[in-house]
Amino acid sequence: MPDRVFDGSKLRDRRLAKRLSQADLAAGLNVKTNAVYRWENQLATPPQERLPAIAAMVEAELDELFPRLGPPNLADLRCDAGMRQSDTTCYTNTASPMPIRAAEQGRRALSDEAVTALAAAYNVTRAELLAAQRRSFGHDVPAVRPERTTSSPQVVSTIAGKIKYLQAEVYDEAVPSDADLASSGNRKSGRPLLTEELVRDLRVGRLPTAPDDVLEALALAFDVPPVFFRSSDLEIGRLVVSARAMRSQFTVMAARGGEQKIPQEVQDELRDFISDTMAEILGSDADDVPT
Repeated sequence: MPDRVFDGSKLRDRRLAKRLSQADLAAGLNVKTNAVYRWENQLATPPQERLPAIAAMVEAELDELFPRLGPPNLADLRCDAGMRQSDTTCYTNTASPMPIRAAEQGRRALSDEAVTALAAAYNVTRAELLAAQRRSFGHDVPAVRPERTTSSPQVVSTIAGKIKYLQAEVYDEAVPSDADLASSGNRKSGRPLLTEELVRDLRVGRLPTAPDDVLEALALAFDVPPVFFRSSDLEIGRLVVSARAMRSQFTVMAARGGEQKIPQEVQDELRDFISDTMAEILGSDADDVPT
């Protein structure tokens, strides 16, 4: 398996450039400071599934900090998503990670349903995942060029992917900090459900799942409905983020005041359009939606 190349000196240089101590990095990764020391001095190598979280902590691109010299197999895709084998059971709908273990070892191919679910979880196309599976079975398969229409992040079914998509499509450069999100979610939910460390773990993919009340608090922090984090339907995710982004733009426009204030007739037309659109999407249920 073409593991990513780990260079402890590159990690140390990047950490210092971001003004983080070894203790800071260790705390963010939930490991002992001695582990970071050993990594940076080439005395040990972190597990491959930890590399995405490490790169995120020092704000580096995964491929830049830890390059791979060949196309990935199934295990590589899983590690790039920051997952252990045990984290895949919710996507294969099984009680154990045996299906993914067997596929990664080239013993039994994944079901078609698992291919679709894992492709979304790993943020790759089905073609990319199927090619990686063939490599796990010993076939020499060239890299598959992903067919994505834009360079912006794609909404995926993982919590980390959804947070990344929200940050890119709604917040642009003014991204709330993990501490701010935790504080906002706790205040709006009325319960101390979130911590800065918990939000960070969810954001970088170190925690692939969370209880429903935590997801609800996280949704409140981002000002989106809980269904955004609970649903695995990617179209629902895109719809929620599109509506959230539109509301943010409208709020900014309305707050300008003065000569740039939105005329009342334009506001009325927008409300009518939104109401008609909701009615078309939700059918009779739209009558119960407040405007």
